[in-house]
Amino acid sequence: MAETLGAAAMTDESELPAGETAPKQRRVLRPEIQALRAIAVATVVVFHFWPGLITGGYVGVDVFFAISGFLITGHLVREVEGSGRVSLAGFWARRARRILPAALLVLLFCAVATFLIVPLNLWDQFFTEIQASTLYVENWYLAHQAVDYLGADNRPSPVQHYWSLSVEEQFYIVWPVLILVAMTIARNGSVLLRRRSILVMLALLTSLSLAYSIWFTAVDPAAAFFVTPTRVWEFGAGGLLAMLAVSSARPALRAAVSWLGVVMILVAAFAYTPETPFPGAAAILPIAGTLAVIWAGSPKLRWAPTGWMSLRPAQWLGDVSYSVYLWHWPLLILAPFLLLEQLGTGIKLALIALTLILAALSKRFVEDPLRSGPLLAGHRPRRSFAFVVAGTGTVLLATVFALTALGSKQDEDTQLAQQLLKENTRCLGAAARDPENQPCVNPKLKLLVTPTPAALNGSYAKALALTSCPSLGERLDGGRRVCNFGVPPSRAKRHVALIGDSHAGRWRAALSVIARERDWSITSTSLLGCPDNVRMPAKDVAQAENCKRWRNSVPRWLAAQPEVDTVLIAQLTPKFDPKTFDSYVAGYQETWRMFPPTVKHLIVLRDNPKAPKGTLDCIERAIGDRRPAGPACALPRSEVLDAYPDIAAVAARRLNRPNVGVADLTEFYCDKKLCYPVIGGLLVTSDTSHLTPAFSSTLAPYLLRAIDRGRWLER
Repeated sequence: MAETLGAAAMTDESELPAGETAPKQRRVLRPEIQALRAIAVATVVVFHFWPGLITGGYVGVDVFFAISGFLITGHLVREVEGSGRVSLAGFWARRARRILPAALLVLLFCAVATFLIVPLNLWDQFFTEIQASTLYVENWYLAHQAVDYLGADNRPSPVQHYWSLSVEEQFYIVWPVLILVAMTIARNGSVLLRRRSILVMLALLTSLSLAYSIWFTAVDPAAAFFVTPTRVWEFGAGGLLAMLAVSSARPALRAAVSWLGVVMILVAAFAYTPETPFPGAAAILPIAGTLAVIWAGSPKLRWAPTGWMSLRPAQWLGDVSYSVYLWHWPLLILAPFLLLEQLGTGIKLALIALTLILAALSKRFVEDPLRSGPLLAGHRPRRSFAFVVAGTGTVLLATVFALTALGSKQDEDTQLAQQLLKENTRCLGAAARDPENQPCVNPKLKLLVTPTPAALNGSYAKALALTSCPSLGERLDGGRRVCNFGVPPSRAKRHVALIGDSHAGRWRAALSVIARERDWSITSTSLLGCPDNVRMPAKDVAQAENCKRWRNSVPRWLAAQPEVDTVLIAQLTPKFDPKTFDSYVAGYQETWRMFPPTVKHLIVLRDNPKAPKGTLDCIERAIGDRRPAGPACALPRSEVLDAYPDIAAVAARRLNRPNVGVADLTEFYCDKKLCYPVIGGLLVTSDTSHLTPAFSSTLAPYLLRAIDRGRWLER
């Protein structure tokens, strides 16, 4: 989980709300707001570098959202009361000068660093996220990935933290427009009536967003964390404070409330964890704490928190908090690619020091000159907008250049992989580990890796990600289509159903070869991330409901297809609590008992080994160093296979029936100690667990051999 401080980190109350003339008055910074920024950035940075120290440090983002709502709403309302209007162009130009120079600089740095030191297999994701961040839609991109099963294996990118900056930019675009709408409604009224109109609109928007945030966080917490509607109320709460609170309370009360607010923020930071459903109701605590500190102001009492809040280090950190945020995450993510090692405490401390140096330099030489210097400030908004277009275009052109280069490499991989499969190259893929044909060595394949990890998100993936499986136009409950491959059903000698999750889809390449050889018609239905097991949970509430509906519909669908006499089961084997193992085994057996009597044969395809996320990086480096990637990146069998007992396979064996079997091809992936990510020149998995279609297709003769020797289809 990556969090950003957003644009509010450097916004202060002294910015003039109207016109484009640079402020002549002295900037007056509220020490308590600067201190809040320092607390927020410190909690986020420590959370990212040492997640175990401040497990809920991500709440620093919410602190900044509330500050942003308070400051920006205050500016806009004062502009309305002073001039009777809101200058959208002026407001957006000031925001652009404040936010974009440093943001675009860091994005360009990330693009160049990715091109120079990041393995090719991550280019597609990283440069796509750089594009999304440049266009300020990174939060929606990450929300989509959070609910996309195949996106779950994505690595943290160096710009992932731009999600909250995207939220803030969307707020800056929409919020002044809504104020104009409220002003239009009360256009013939007094200043007080216009203020009340804005207040009502803000209160309604805040209430609706909070209600939605609580509901959606319970339904889909992964996506709720990123989407804008679940966060609007945090800005709104700050805005309401700006419009309602004029503190005339005694200094002692204000000091107590200020301390209480600080404690509320720290309690959330230390008590919450990444598993806490968030934002939802849990975000109320840090938001309320932030509002309490702002409301209290800076009471001049010896025991008030104003003393430490006014200390130079706290004020300096608050002043550079935006730049600190922008730089710390890319350095943390990119350093392992440069150093080729995990980051220890010493390296992390050095990265934090480098973060502070870069933050100070970028503020001094980039942010301040472009925000208030003569180049942009004091001119019409269009000059600022021209800068935005030029800077944004530069970053986007860099990403287009890199992705074009990647596309060329992917096209080469596509052609090579298809050529090798078409020519039936000796010892290709699984054939290199056939125990009945050893040794099988082809010197031409020694250094070959196809597809390369870099090709997996490109044309190769589009061409071969799943063997063609035309839809039959039929949907099961849960929204999953039914598709068919192999020979036409009218001339099939056997009708087979393939059932499972995304791993079932990766077996289609092998099964299509078998189907053509044996005249099988194979009908397939699968639900990503959904085990065909009545006792095994899904990842969230929404997915669990879809799984239940799909799982219950499968037996009814099989009953309506009496010609289907054989079912193949293929699914991901996850890690699990050993205490639940027997229950999950029984869950598979319960599921299979619901199959109709027309299903005579059941075969479980034992799942393949897993691969840690760094495996593809290792393969890319081995390719670059011209080393055999299979041995160089081999994985301990005990960690990637034996640690994941195949529950479905155990369930099938425990049934002890002659027409129920397990096709276990482990010997084609692993020896007694190691499992290999590249075998016979072919990449085995395209991510942490999914077979590449190329390698899957080479398993076909050995899968058929296992089925024939098991004789499950003869009984």
